[in-house]
Amino acid sequence: MKTILFLGVLFTFGFVTRATAQPKNRKDSVQVTINLNNSINKNTPVDSVLVIFDRFNLTAAGAVKQVFYPQKNIVTIDNVPEGKYFISVICLGIYKDNFSETSYVYEKRRNKNYFEFKLRPCEPYNESDVYIPDEKINLSNLSVVRQKNRK
Repeated sequence: MKTILFLGVLFTFGFVTRATAQPKNRKDSVQVTINLNNSINKNTPVDSVLVIFDRFNLTAAGAVKQVFYPQKNIVTIDNVPEGKYFISVICLGIYKDNFSETSYVYEKRRNKNYFEFKLRPCEPYNESDVYIPDEKINLSNLSVVRQKNRK
């Protein structure tokens, strides 16, 4: 009876420690920082971005494929496996910019896996600035009115 009770306690203790343990970083994974330079638009915050890391050798499509919400226009991605990637960043929301770059991601990189993308100027919609010219429709050019010579 004591052995069964002892094994039950060990099993419960092992289960509790696994549930509360923090996931460890893999030895071959690094942290990547992406800075969205929006100084041309008065550093207004970017709503959200879709980040895609595709392996260069095409073995893992979308190693990272996730929507991030930048804090102060900076996105930090943890646990990115080392290697060469096609990096795509697509801004969602007001700013419709997209960026792509082919680069290496590894631990002892000189710039510490820091990527900076500069956004283009964006102007808010103003109704008085828009001019739509009048369109003249010629009814004789409509396909319904036009007759074909049939033989």
